Amino acid sequence: MKENQLVHKHEETLFIFCVITTCLAALYLLISIVGIFIFLVLGLISLFSHIISMSHIQLNGVRLRESQFPDLYEKVVNLSAKMELKNIPEVYILESGGLLNAFATKILAISGKNMVVLYSDFVDIAEESSDFDIDYIIAHELAHLKRNHISKSIFVSLAMWIPFLGTSYLRMAEYTCDRMAAYYTEKPQNAINGLLILAAGRRLYNKVNLNDYLEQYNEKKGFFATLTELLSTHPPIPKRIHEIETFINGGDNATVKLVSKHKQIIFIIVLVFFLLPGLFIGVTVGATLAISKLDFLSELADPYEYETGYEDVPLMQAIVDNDVETVEQLLEDGSDPNTINEYGESALMIAVMNERPDFVPILLEYGADPNHQDDYGWTPLISAVSAWDLESGKLLLESGADPMLQDTDGLSAIDHAIDYDNKEFIQLLESYSEDPNTF
Repeated sequence: MKENQLVHKHEETLFIFCVITTCLAALYLLISIVGIFIFLVLGLISLFSHIISMSHIQLNGVRLRESQFPDLYEKVVNLSAKMELKNIPEVYILESGGLLNAFATKILAISGKNMVVLYSDFVDIAEESSDFDIDYIIAHELAHLKRNHISKSIFVSLAMWIPFLGTSYLRMAEYTCDRMAAYYTEKPQNAINGLLILAAGRRLYNKVNLNDYLEQYNEKKGFFATLTELLSTHPPIPKRIHEIETFINGGDNATVKLVSKHKQIIFIIVLVFFLLPGLFIGVTVGATLAISKLDFLSELADPYEYETGYEDVPLMQAIVDNDVETVEQLLEDGSDPNTINEYGESALMIAVMNERPDFVPILLEYGADPNHQDDYGWTPLISAVSAWDLESGKLLLESGADPMLQDTDGLSAIDHAIDYDNKEFIQLLESYSEDPNTF
């Protein structure tokens, strides 16, 4: 049988889609400075962690050689030759703390050495069991190397961010490796037993009722069962067993015919890619329109635009808007320059805090109090110090602002100037202080 007959019919197609998606995503990242930075950082972190992980295995795992587990090593050599691998990979046995797994990898992904890691519990089971040996596990991992799945993983990496696309390709790759392992070992039942070990464990796998186990898959037809399958990098074990039986014996000779879930899959794809985005856009647009009608955003953007209950709030709003003509007109019409908002702030303080120094002399001319204190005890002079507005500070002092008034924390304008290390303001304030020696 030719190799292309062993490859799952959807693997190559999905790989092409994944490569196109990854190239487009990479291009999008590379055209922005932030994207390039993220791309490089994530790539370097992944490469570094991979090298460290592989080095750990090489330092601590037991490598198969002619003098180290020679029987297992011979299986690797024979299967590598049978599968026409150019080089025999390094194979390590690694203690796994009870985990049942094996994996193929490649140091530096594209150009490095091929490696296969067998978790020790799998090897133990093969040693103890009469109806299972490690051939299938070894052949499955060698198939990953033969198909260059590790090198290809780089070209599908960004496609993993697209729901269902990258994981679908990985599942097809697993089907291919199951087929190749069953074909090259010529032991399909051994492959099935290997999968049953993953399902039920080392002591119960040979007691599993295969018919009931496959029917169990047919019973799970719900939304979340199908969604879980679409998001998984490995197919459900019953489907892998069914694929092996179908591949070896033909569909009519499979233990159980598995039900198709195409309708659920189409529904989930439509839901994820069309209905949910449409719903999100609709809710966002609707909420934006509703908020705009309530004028809620404008109130958040400008805290003085909402109704506070004070008669002369328009004066403060005109100051914030830097509308000199309106401010002068309001003052001429009798607006009180000493009106306060809900925080106890006066129009003079609003002018200083919003960096509107041109309004300071106008407000002072119309009788604004330079010593007014808000709810926190701040005065226009303290606000000028905080804003580093020396010119407004001079005007306030000339109009009678007291540099000794203290806020609720017991700090005067001079104390604030000292905190800011504003030497010009310190000198100015001291010159208006009754007792400069105090400072």
